[in-house]
Amino acid sequence: MIKLIGHSFILTTLLMSVAEAAEIKTDSIIKAVTIYPNSAKVTRLSEIILTAGSNDIIIDNLPINLNVSSLRVSGESVGDVSLGSVEFLTNIKRDLIQEKERNLRQEIDDLRDERKVIEDSLSRNQSQLEYIRKMVLGSGSPKQLDKKESSGSYTSLPLEQWTQAWQTLESATAEVQKNIRSSHKSLKNIDSKINKLNRELRLVSVNQRETRSARLQIDSQEATKLTLKLTYQINGARWSPVYDADLNTTSGKIELKTLAQISQRTGEDWNSVDVTLSTLRPSADTQLPPLNTWAIDFVPEFFADHAMSDYIEDDGAAFTSIQNEVVAPMLQQKMAPAPVARTKREMHQVQSQVISTDFSAEFKVPGRISLSSGSNKRRFALSSKNYKANIHLASVPRFDPRAMILAKTKYHGETPLLSGSLALYRNGSFVGNTHLSQKQSGEEIKLSFGEDDKVKVKFLPDPDKKRKDGLLFGKKKVIERHYKVSVTNNHDKPYLISLFDTIPVASDKEIKVIKTGDKPTKNKVDDKEGVVSWERTLSPKKEVTIKYGYTVSYPEDKTIPGL
Repeated sequence: MIKLIGHSFILTTLLMSVAEAAEIKTDSIIKAVTIYPNSAKVTRLSEIILTAGSNDIIIDNLPINLNVSSLRVSGESVGDVSLGSVEFLTNIKRDLIQEKERNLRQEIDDLRDERKVIEDSLSRNQSQLEYIRKMVLGSGSPKQLDKKESSGSYTSLPLEQWTQAWQTLESATAEVQKNIRSSHKSLKNIDSKINKLNRELRLVSVNQRETRSARLQIDSQEATKLTLKLTYQINGARWSPVYDADLNTTSGKIELKTLAQISQRTGEDWNSVDVTLSTLRPSADTQLPPLNTWAIDFVPEFFADHAMSDYIEDDGAAFTSIQNEVVAPMLQQKMAPAPVARTKREMHQVQSQVISTDFSAEFKVPGRISLSSGSNKRRFALSSKNYKANIHLASVPRFDPRAMILAKTKYHGETPLLSGSLALYRNGSFVGNTHLSQKQSGEEIKLSFGEDDKVKVKFLPDPDKKRKDGLLFGKKKVIERHYKVSVTNNHDKPYLISLFDTIPVASDKEIKVIKTGDKPTKNKVDDKEGVVSWERTLSPKKEVTIKYGYTVSYPEDKTIPGL
């Protein structure tokens, strides 16, 4: 008979009679990991041969930073097995726990020792070079090497000995200078290696010299084999969605690839494990914010009968005193402060294989992955889907006279599309990055894929219109602006283009704004007052022109800044 053992417990310190129990020490292997946006759930397996009676199972090498209250223990055996108490032990070790961190620190120490040897050699060569120079160019007597008189320099040599002195100096110093250059090169190489190792160390460093052990009291009616499973939460791991969007301008389709970016610094390595990504946030608050009675009342008559300025001194001390002594006690009796509720947003992820979507989503990463603690972020492809897109052009000529390629499509999927970074490609070529906001199934996605170099946009003040700046008409000042935009399509097929600009919006009734020229196709673009657009169809090899402007009038004795 196979029995499944499952226990949820709160950790307590228990006194156990180890003399009556068989102590069995064992390690465990990480088999599966569920990664959350800011933590992970780790599943470990261990196979144990139990003796009949009471067994003390000690599972070593558990990470010190695991969440103790999250531990769950279950197991399978053909015998009658039951789990009693669970106790955690802390093991303090002399060396660092993580092997990779130990190795990196050792490599850095070895390189620093090597650097010191080279520095010593460099110092000796530099002293030797100085000695040679003084011997050859000085008087030749070692006793004079420390003298600072000018007689110890090459100027004291007879003229006929200069050439010989220089030749001797060159011959004697050549080998020493070669050694100095070699030492500088070696120091540069070592510094480069040390910097590289330090960067790697910053990624993996946890500085842990402690581990945990779990002591399990297990009773067995007979000698049998037990497969034990431990699960626990641990911080230091995370995942986030990233996307690639590739627009094919010929087919008019967008290939949207969904990827997961995973990183972990838990202090334990994951080797060939099953990975599931979840949108659940275990560390987030699990309770509703408390609500208290909110009582309102009028300001006490004490303040209604006196001007506040009478009680405010230069340093504000009088007002503070009144507030503390009179107002605060009254308000505490009348009104409880309303708590500030924190808005919680939950991440969602779309993947090729959805496991559950009731209140959070879980998605299976294809295959098994290996990710050591502190390693670089890794990306894993989850899904790829083609969407039919509506391609059109857009420009804001007054600020940026370029035609940009825009594409619109609708997202369809079983789960919401998580917000995340998105890399943009056009016909396979990278054009830039943007951020994709969260999308529900059926919502529109708008993306910009860079400049269309076959469409030329020109913006200039309209030469056919007179511009009147600051001219007075009666008691009004009038400002007139006129613009002209021309767009040339060098494509062999037509495209729709939207041209955007802003027209001033009066915030005072004495200011009058009148649009002139070609009427905009849309007013209040994206519900923004004063943002307008003109839509035109660009025929192949043709030019389209729009002319527009505005007139602003306001009292002559006033000024409008920025106009």
